[in-house]
Formats: sequence, structure tokens, C-alpha cells
Amino acid sequence: MSAQQRSSNHFCPGHKSLNSGETPMPLAPSIELSNGERFIPQHYLQYEQTVQTVSEILNDIEQVDHYLLFCGDDEFGLYLQVGSIGPDNYKDLTKRRIVYGRKWRIERYTPTSEVIQTAFLALKKAAEHEVRELVTVRELSSGHDATPFSTHVDLPLMARFPELVMDNLFSLGELPDDWLQGIRFDGRAIRTKDWSTRSNGNAVVDLELDTPVRSKSRSGFGDFTLTVVLDKPSKTSLVHGVMNALIAYSDRRIDEMFRYRGFARFSQAVSPLRIGSLSLASRQSGEGGKQFRAIRAKLSEEVDKRRPPSFGVGALAVRNKRAIRLENALEGHLPIESNP
Repeated sequence: MSAQQRSSNHFCPGHKSLNSGETPMPLAPSIELSNGERFIPQHYLQYEQTVQTVSEILNDIEQVDHYLLFCGDDEFGLYLQVGSIGPDNYKDLTKRRIVYGRKWRIERYTPTSEVIQTAFLALKKAAEHEVRELVTVRELSSGHDATPFSTHVDLPLMARFPELVMDNLFSLGELPDDWLQGIRFDGRAIRTKDWSTRSNGNAVVDLELDTPVRSKSRSGFGDFTLTVVLDKPSKTSLVHGVMNALIAYSDRRIDEMFRYRGFARFSQAVSPLRIGSLSLASRQSGEGGKQFRAIRAKLSEEVDKRRPPSFGVGALAVRNKRAIRLENALEGHLPIESNP
């Protein structure tokens, strides 16, 4: 049976499952799955994303906490954006407001799965941004609280004067509670619950947080404990460990809550082994025949040609060009020259 015949025989069942903005490649076959269903895989489709198609995709993602997903089209192209509703981390807690994260660019030829995963990453980073602002350190001399892990801290200033912020390498043989004195998450004190030293020298620290009194957090951080592993037992590494553990906790919450059409793609209830089997089944060797494979290769090449960035300008362009010249027989599409 020819590739054209296979495509014709099995096109209708797979076609019914297509989203807006998706079109099968010419001669694209559908794949028979282990449950007897047939489906046209995402890598056999062409895409033309618009505000309408991206809106439909985002609408199929269940709302996570107090985060909203938006999309639009400006002078730079399509984008999606996260909006967060709740109390402001730095202002009056009795008032609620909406704040927005950065715009995540969506190329018009982006596959549906990649749009969904961009939304997933945008939600994770919006939640992380908030968690970073909720970790505060009290300066004992002034009595004021600071947010050292906030992304709004002046990085060029720190790079100019690193001696003002580098760790003084102060370390102790124990992990007393006063290492966390003045450290708060969402206004909650953090205490050492238990700790032990492993044979490799690492310290494992179990931490607990006070009951929240008046939460700023838009996300659900109720009663939970943190476990931090330190390869260098010091106050600085412990505070960094607390921050990393809070981000990991936030990420895991979104892993379980993020659902597309009711399916929690990144949940730990999903088996990586079975995902691997499904992925292999959707890429059956020889499926579609030689003519289709040639069509697919040509279309993929056309998309790849649209992806290269500019070298940049000035010193950055010089550095990038030097790095590429050092490569021997580098494949792929090279960056393009910037317009003057």
C-alpha cells in the first residue's frame, strides 16, 4: 500500500483531533496506538498560530491558583503572559491588585505542545518570582527587612562591587537555630527541626515554618516542611538551601496543578517509561513512506531556516563569531548579521 493510500485511509480519525492552526503535512499518515486509536502526531503537522489559536490553547489549561494566562499580538509578534492577582508583596496587604510577568514570545510556526509548555514554564517562573520576594532577611543594625533573592536587586551594582556581597566563609561545626535568625518566608520564622551529618560531610537539615499570621503569598503555602542538603555547612549555604527548597516546593505544586484538557502532563503520577513508549510509537520507523519523509524533511528545514538569531552587535558579535570560527565543520544554520 502506498503512503498516499495509507494517509487517505487513516486521515479522518486523526483529523478530528486537530486543533485550530494545525494542518497535516502533505501525505501525513496517522499512527495506530496500542489502544487501537489512530492519531496524527504533532511532528507530522504544520502550524500557523494566531491570537485566536493561542487563546484556545490557553483556555484548555486549567487555572492555577491566582494566576491568569493572557495572549496577544504586538509589533514584535505573538506572546503569552501571566497575570497574578493578590496582595502586593511590598504594599498594603488589605488591597488586591493584578501584576504581570514578562511576555513570552510565540513564533507563528510553534507546535501546540510547545505553546503549552511555554505556558507551563511561564507559570513556574511567575510563582518563583513571588517566592523569591517572600524570603526576607532582617538587617540587625537597622531593623529593616530586605529581599536578597528578589530579581529586582541591582545586579550590575553587585558585579561592580563584589566585595560588598561575597560570603565571608564564616562556618561552624554545628547548625544552631540562630543561623536563621531574621530569616522569614512570607513573614514566617524558619526553625531547625532536625539535622544530621552524612559520611561524605554533607549536612541534612529539616526545617519548619511558623504558622502564617497574615499571608502575602498568592500561592498555597500552608503547613509544610523543608529538607535542605548542604555540601558546606555555613549560614550562607543554609539560607541559599532554604531558597532553593522553597522554589522546588513551588515547582512541584505547579507540576501537579498544571492541566491541559484535564491531563496533568508533568505530574509524578505520569509514568516516564510509558511516555517513552508512546513517543516511540508516534515515531514509527518508515511510517508514511519515502515520499512523505522527503516532504517532512523539507518542511522542517524551512522552519529551521527561520530560527537563527542575529550575532548581536559590537563585542558580543565578535565573541560569537570567534566561537563559531573555532568549530570544525559546524552544521546547522549560522546566526545572521545584525542590521546597521
